[in-house]
Amino acid sequence: MEDVYHQMTSDLLKERKIILHVLIVDDEPVLADLAERFLEKENFCTDAAYSASEALHKIKQYPYDAVVSDYQMPGKDGIELLREVRATWPSLPFILFTGRSREEVVIQALNEGADFYIQKGGDPKAQFAELSHHIRRAAERRSAAVAIEERNEVLGAILAASPTGIALVKNRTIQWLNESLVSMLGYSTAELLGMPARNLYATEEDFIRAGDHIAAELNQNGQSKIRVKLQRKNGSLMDCEVQMASLNTKNPLYSRMVTFTDITKRLAITREMEHLSRMPHLELNPVLEVNGQGRITYFNENAIEILIRHGNGAGLEAFIPDDMNDILRMLPEGDIRCFSRTVQIGSATFLEYITLSGSYNIARISACETNEAKRIDDFISGACS
Repeated sequence: MEDVYHQMTSDLLKERKIILHVLIVDDEPVLADLAERFLEKENFCTDAAYSASEALHKIKQYPYDAVVSDYQMPGKDGIELLREVRATWPSLPFILFTGRSREEVVIQALNEGADFYIQKGGDPKAQFAELSHHIRRAAERRSAAVAIEERNEVLGAILAASPTGIALVKNRTIQWLNESLVSMLGYSTAELLGMPARNLYATEEDFIRAGDHIAAELNQNGQSKIRVKLQRKNGSLMDCEVQMASLNTKNPLYSRMVTFTDITKRLAITREMEHLSRMPHLELNPVLEVNGQGRITYFNENAIEILIRHGNGAGLEAFIPDDMNDILRMLPEGDIRCFSRTVQIGSATFLEYITLSGSYNIARISACETNEAKRIDDFISGACS
């Protein structure tokens, strides 16, 4: 199957008339000329060098697609040339084409990085046909390797720059991770590389419970999603949404790419809003939210109804007390704090309860007409100071 694939690829290269530039290295000009003439008939563009030193000079000057070299040459032989080529151009296809057939030469050539080894002799037509075939195969390999390397570089850059924490986990051990995960967990990259996944869980019970859930989903469809609490280096816990995909269909539990999203803030906001929504006056009365810069970011329908009924053309800013900027300066203090203020909207007077959430840069305003204030005052007194 592999040979069929390479033959199809070679045929495709010919159909597209892709010309490969090949350097022939041989200290015998007659043999170098013979190789050039045959390869040019096969749609190659060739150049000749008659020593290893001349070959190195030409390779520096021109980006050849492949090098075909003799073994026995005065000065540096083909193996020495190969060694120097690999030191500077590790992916340049190199074929050793020589009359020496000793097994140790073949082994050394392959160990030094030769792509193929072809022995001279026999039917010249068959011999050069084999050389042509191997040049194309070597060029195909190089082209595929370059494409994969470029794709991996792009993928690596994307993963590294992602704001989401990403890791490669093999056998429940972290093998690669991006800077976002380093920042998220508070460890250094060196500390996390090779770290067992168990170390990210506060207890063995949490680790086992999560592992059972993940294993069941990976075995079923190769993917898993779970919410867990992970432990940072400083010991604090982080609510985290973990998603993973198996990289090995035969053993889905062994190798996987994992993304980590810190949802601590999201859950805290949800819990805080749920707490606030349990206060009856927040649901039944006009409600607005103001950010740290004093901009209204949310209002409900009741706020609009009040403006229609009492506002005489006033906007939502009518709900903002005169000293709101002073109140907002307290947001960075972080704790949830409550204040009460009175505002006038048209002919109606409203008592407002202002709840500051410094952690999330929100001031929530709930207003009620003063004749209703006494009814809820007892409820509010426990929440506000």
